[in-house]
Amino acid sequence: MRGWLRRKLRAPWLPVSDGVFAPPQASAYSGLEDWRAVAGSERERAQQQITGQVGAAAGADGWSGWCGLCRVPVVFSLPSAASGQVPNLREEMTCPRCRLIARNRAAFALLLDGLDPAQAQVYLTEQASVAYVWLQALCPGLIGSEFGLDAAKRARLQGWYASMGGRGELAERDVTRLDLADAGLDAIGSFDVLEHVPDYPAALREFARCLRPGGRLVLTAPFIESAAGSVLRARIREDGSIEHLLPPEIHGDPVSGGVLCFHHFGWDLLQACLDAGFRRAQWVRTWSSREGLFGLWTLVAHR
Repeated sequence: MRGWLRRKLRAPWLPVSDGVFAPPQASAYSGLEDWRAVAGSERERAQQQITGQVGAAAGADGWSGWCGLCRVPVVFSLPSAASGQVPNLREEMTCPRCRLIARNRAAFALLLDGLDPAQAQVYLTEQASVAYVWLQALCPGLIGSEFGLDAAKRARLQGWYASMGGRGELAERDVTRLDLADAGLDAIGSFDVLEHVPDYPAALREFARCLRPGGRLVLTAPFIESAAGSVLRARIREDGSIEHLLPPEIHGDPVSGGVLCFHHFGWDLLQACLDAGFRRAQWVRTWSSREGLFGLWTLVAHR
């Protein structure tokens, strides 16, 4: 890579002089045809070209940029690129201050947009995580939960949660049968959880039930941007056993060490949200080189 381009890609972006911090650039799409209309545009091609050069530009030093949550210049860590592997721009690009990876930072920008965290009632479908602990410091009305806790796992995870600065006891909830009141929440965040829920439409119905009118669901999950329909990888038989339709895909999990992925979602997840009771649902694509967010997809649904 030419030296001037490397320097340009890695130059930190600073806040404007009047103190206004612009949110990361994000575009919302209501369906596959909306996305196809812009997917081949000159802008998208330019973004793809830059994205393909991020690993080489970051190298072992990381990506110099700006964290919109911390509101300071930082160097995002990209260990995959530092070790010569294909850069993982979704699960890395970690801010050294808030400790959040790229997909969490993109999701929180959408979750907190226009929301008063000091007053809002928010539920995350996780609790023993860096993301939950970070938001807990801003949002007194935050609650969360884990799933599948026996006594040993609860004790281990409670200690880990406390070591990160988390407050309170861990709660266990099934997202398909939440023990939360109707219309009591301003926002729900679910980050790479829904793909592990066999009956995900039931979870969407529960999310819609628990949100106030105007409340929002902000969700990340494996998303195939070119696919109209979702891919079913595994399902539960009537006898409770698992039928694998594709080779098992196991995702890392702090509770069990690994959890099975049942779904890779397509654009039909938007209709599933509407069927569950949401009035509007869109896939939002965030792209901001200054914030180390390169084409990250987040679903946002409003009650």
